[in-house]
Amino acid sequence: MARDIFTEPAKVDLDTLANLGPLAAMAGTWEGGGTDTHPVEAGGEDEPYRERMLFEPIDPQMNGPQVLYGLRYHVHVTKLDEVLTFHDQVGYWLWEPATRTIFQSVAIPRGQVVLASGVADPWARQFTVKALLGSPVSGIVSAPFLHENFQTLEYSITITLGGEGRLAYEQDTVLQVAGRPEPFHHLDKNVLRQVAPPRPNPAAGR
Repeated sequence: MARDIFTEPAKVDLDTLANLGPLAAMAGTWEGGGTDTHPVEAGGEDEPYRERMLFEPIDPQMNGPQVLYGLRYHVHVTKLDEVLTFHDQVGYWLWEPATRTIFQSVAIPRGQVVLASGVADPWARQFTVKALLGSPVSGIVSAPFLHENFQTLEYSITITLGGEGRLAYEQDTVLQVAGRPEPFHHLDKNVLRQVAPPRPNPAAGR
């Protein structure tokens, strides 16, 4: 092997909030209302929703010499007139300072996981991560029903962090719906406000 892929750094800063680069302003709890454009039998439908996002700093993670700082997150969405969960999502947002790479892992209880990635400056207030079906490093995996009937071809989300505790996003999930010739753009847009600040990651808190 041409390089050492096993040895971890001798010293790592344990304060995740100080090392999250463009993800730092996302830490905390957020609430807001957005619009979801999803496929229905007649074509597409716009659906307003309420959303709560929680981003919690985790301790630094090492893959040998690679160091990742991150946020564990949970997204909970309901329709305006229902208590039933409309969308539930968990995962991690990760920042690799050495390569200025952002990773987002997505897991939803409909039988789908995604790993998306993108590149940004440490001070960026807007950034995008993407995943493609079939990619070995930024890809999409779905359970049989979704793969056969609502196959996800592409996924992307753009985060914009404004002043005074404002977080906006635009998400595009490109679906190949069974029986339709053209892909469908499943769109989600929202603007959220921070309702609670973050707590330090466990190691930094001690």
